[in-house]
Amino acid sequence: MCVRVTSGGRLFFLLSFLTLGSHPAPAADLVTSDPPVPPNVENAPLLLKFGRRFSGFVEVNSALGKANLVEEPVKSSGWALRGVANLPIRERFNVQLDGRLEKLKFEDLSDQTMEFGAHGYYRKPDSYAIGLYAQYERISNETLAVGPTEISAGLEGAFFLSQTTVLGQIGLGQAHLEEQEASKLNGILGARYYYTDNLRFDLDAGFEQLLSEDAALKTYSISTAANYRLSDKPVTAFGGYRFRSSSLTSGDVHAGDTTSHGIVAGFRYHFGSTSLREEERNGPVWTAAPYLNY
Repeated sequence: MCVRVTSGGRLFFLLSFLTLGSHPAPAADLVTSDPPVPPNVENAPLLLKFGRRFSGFVEVNSALGKANLVEEPVKSSGWALRGVANLPIRERFNVQLDGRLEKLKFEDLSDQTMEFGAHGYYRKPDSYAIGLYAQYERISNETLAVGPTEISAGLEGAFFLSQTTVLGQIGLGQAHLEEQEASKLNGILGARYYYTDNLRFDLDAGFEQLLSEDAALKTYSISTAANYRLSDKPVTAFGGYRFRSSSLTSGDVHAGDTTSHGIVAGFRYHFGSTSLREEERNGPVWTAAPYLNY
């Protein structure tokens, strides 16, 4: 089993439209006092009825970190570009799409991560949301995680209170590196507190386990973030901190521990929403702050 020494690693419409024409009417029917009645396509079986709101954001961020290895601490730095979009389908069904490109520099090495995610879920505004997710992640070859590719899928849910949101996610996955494979189990539990509609505080705790035939890597993390959106402009500034601890076991032998921590800060440009709280209740839900993949 291959692991990145600095981390536990992390895994990852066709729009159709219906054109209806009208048939020529007899000349006698053209003279009438009644207005024409449009065709009723409300229940057309092949018509996807999309909601009015298409919302999401584009984000750019920068991060710094430090990992405590066996010999001495080493520093990391990087940047990321992320996009999130949510599309309502019918009244309460939603599809959310995520994409992220991350560049990480670690001492004299660097790697690049590309991640894509999709969420299909049912949401009752101001009550709850529940659905499925799938994620794909590819890491470059300079500082490999268990990858270079990781694929995962699972369940996710959220409960909406007046000023608080509680959400969780659990999933299974597979990591591939040449002919080696490892199974993955991951979960996260988080909370969002809205001091105002445009000032939000986040807290997340995560767990990840990677298992191969002869080794196991367990990682625990906790992170926090603050988000403030301008009231007159669709721009949010955010910043946060994360601590991560990993433990590697080979067979029955404890092979070593790694701890790391880091900070992240950045900006988001929103579309299709009027506030942070309104975006979460009617737009993309699964939007935890990103951190370096160290």
